[in-house]
Amino acid sequence: MGARRPAGAPPIDRAQFPVLERRIGRDGARPLAYLDSAATSLVPLRVTDAVTRFLHTSCANIHRGAHTLAEEATDAYECARERLAAHLGVGDASRVVFTHGATESLNLAALGWAEHALGPGDVVAVAEDNHHANIVCWQMLAERRGVEIAWIPVDADGRLDYGAWCRIAERGPKLAALSQQSNVVGWEQPDLARIMDDARLAGAFTALDGAQVVGHEAVDLAALSVDFYALSAHKMLGLTGIGALACSPRALEGMRPALGGGGMVAQVDARGYAVAPGPQGFEAGTPAIAAAVAWDEALRMLEEAGMEAVRRHVAALASRAQRGLAALPGVRVLGGTSPASASLVSFTVDGVHPHDASAALDAEGVLVRAGHHCAKPLHAALGARASVRASFAGYSSDEDVDALLRAAARLVERGA
Repeated sequence: MGARRPAGAPPIDRAQFPVLERRIGRDGARPLAYLDSAATSLVPLRVTDAVTRFLHTSCANIHRGAHTLAEEATDAYECARERLAAHLGVGDASRVVFTHGATESLNLAALGWAEHALGPGDVVAVAEDNHHANIVCWQMLAERRGVEIAWIPVDADGRLDYGAWCRIAERGPKLAALSQQSNVVGWEQPDLARIMDDARLAGAFTALDGAQVVGHEAVDLAALSVDFYALSAHKMLGLTGIGALACSPRALEGMRPALGGGGMVAQVDARGYAVAPGPQGFEAGTPAIAAAVAWDEALRMLEEAGMEAVRRHVAALASRAQRGLAALPGVRVLGGTSPASASLVSFTVDGVHPHDASAALDAEGVLVRAGHHCAKPLHAALGARASVRASFAGYSSDEDVDALLRAAARLVERGA
């Protein structure tokens, strides 16, 4: 056990992140306030150390070799799968398929299941608050298979129109594509649970994008009526290049491999092939083995910190930023201040382009996101071409929020 951190300190030790010691800004002397964790979280020393140990001691390919290093690498990779399954409340680790990220996971749901299960005239309901990853794969499916996309719109505050969903539900949709938390407004849809329950009662499958939740909130898929759950390691202290698709038993039963090659077959000859059992059947080629090892250690860190402690800490920071920004003249917080943000806040400043606002904050040492955050339909519904987004993680601090609000106030003053 490490030394006890002071009361009020972030639940994830900031000393694990050397980049936070950097000084940046216009004079090169501003403390670095990293507020872009919704795009990618910082990677702690424990995670990079775990990768280094693996590469220096057990580096080998998996599942195909009988030598010591291959067996050690295979064990490390499969242990990472088991830890992730347990972390998500999935009782059977074989229902967790490793991918290259949440985007590939959602595309795997479309290519591996919907491509074969759906056809012309079938309805796929797609929520307007989704990331592009949970929109475009279904639009591409519509082009290939002739399915109908039924849009679940949001109102001017970003809330899903439950009445519109009910009208779609009456048509017997085959799938509902939803976001567990928006990467723009920063909160879970108030009607999300109802929509998911309705979808289950209607017999529809559900594809839920959990990428913006898993880094700061406990997830129990045993309690959610979800068939495809997509997430990425780089949103939760891990490396880029690895993600997962957690499947319900009925979803996994109906899936077929989307890619063919080494590792995903049990037998190949001139007459054809037989798919390997379990998740290996969907993991063609050499996977991101070292990244899986990194994810395993990242999950350890989150669990040691306590997901409830992380949730409370991140929500408190995001909510304070949300209220503080909304109080500034000329600043509009997308989605308003109710519900309270869970992890991030997106905003615009009158008369200042979001890219210029981001550059001004960067000069003060505050690193934020600027753009449409791969959510153009939601921005359009909210009447904003783009926005500035500040996002928080378990290592973020009260001082980060202070720096954001000071820099935003200066920006408003200069703009006025």
